[in-house]
Amino acid sequence: MKKFLFIFSMLILVSGIHAQEIKFMLGGSLSRYEISPESYFDSDLGDDYSYEISRKKGFLLGGGIEFNLARNVFLEIDALYLQKGTEAQRIYSMIEIGIAPQKYTLHVIHIPVLLKIRFLRGSSPYILGGHEWSLVLSHRCRPFLDDQTGNYTSITESTETLESGLVYGGGFEIKLKKTLLFIEARFLNGLNNIIKDSQFDWQTAKTRTIVVLAGFKI
Repeated sequence: MKKFLFIFSMLILVSGIHAQEIKFMLGGSLSRYEISPESYFDSDLGDDYSYEISRKKGFLLGGGIEFNLARNVFLEIDALYLQKGTEAQRIYSMIEIGIAPQKYTLHVIHIPVLLKIRFLRGSSPYILGGHEWSLVLSHRCRPFLDDQTGNYTSITESTETLESGLVYGGGFEIKLKKTLLFIEARFLNGLNNIIKDSQFDWQTAKTRTIVVLAGFKI
């Protein structure tokens, strides 16, 4: 969190000199891991198994700055605290046994650099796209049934420190007298494998995240 506050403070400092607008954002996320390989073998039970991957809810908050490049064209740089993750349950092909699903929670500082295009001068829809870098703060795993007890295992040391990916989406701005309100949807596609050793079955895991956020600009 201290790293996030430092980066956000630097953005505000730079915005006071160059930026047209400062923006503040709050929202929710739905994310999952795209894993490989698709199937595995349990030598103890003598059966193949795979993972059923489900989306996990999270949240984000932070801010950003916008630079006006041309008419209705902006460069946006954000610094956001973002929670990603997934739920994964082991499914055996022949043996019917109950395996509690695992919940993975990935906390990152998310820094997207985006090109934004508005269609109108006042209240307007817009589209955006660009690249993002995520600095991993922590990565935890816990059985789904242990949510209330707080039992978890840290797998931060088995996770890459930096994740990169593509961002694209769109939204709508409502122009008021002294501010702009906006609502927005973004899709984040992680490009690199976040696993750096063989602590668990997966050889690769890449994040896929949908973000819906709202905020205001001054």
